[in-house]
Amino acid sequence: MWLVRLALRPLGYLMFVVALFALSAAAKMLGSRDELGFFCRRLSGMLWRYPEVTRRGVQAAWFLWAALLAVALSPIDPIASSWDEVALAAVALAVVWHQHFGGGQRAGR
Repeated sequence: MWLVRLALRPLGYLMFVVALFALSAAAKMLGSRDELGFFCRRLSGMLWRYPEVTRRGVQAAWFLWAALLAVALSPIDPIASSWDEVALAAVALAVVWHQHFGGGQRAGR
């Protein structure tokens, strides 16, 4: 049973980060005038403020990104074009840009 937990734990962290990004995206799309958008914004802001809650998920997401980039750069790349490398680089640049220039103040800064 511990082997199953060991294999599924990173996927759980990754799904948590995906859900948190979806919540943040829903807050932006709905806006603060809608009650659901206001609730999404408050909930996602509360979760992002606590790095001990999001740290493992973000680490799992960056590890998956690095693994995908390593496969994309290797000769065993299943996609013949270079657009997969461009897409992975764009995702990383968007996240770094948002962390440094786009997001509001977070705890620990």
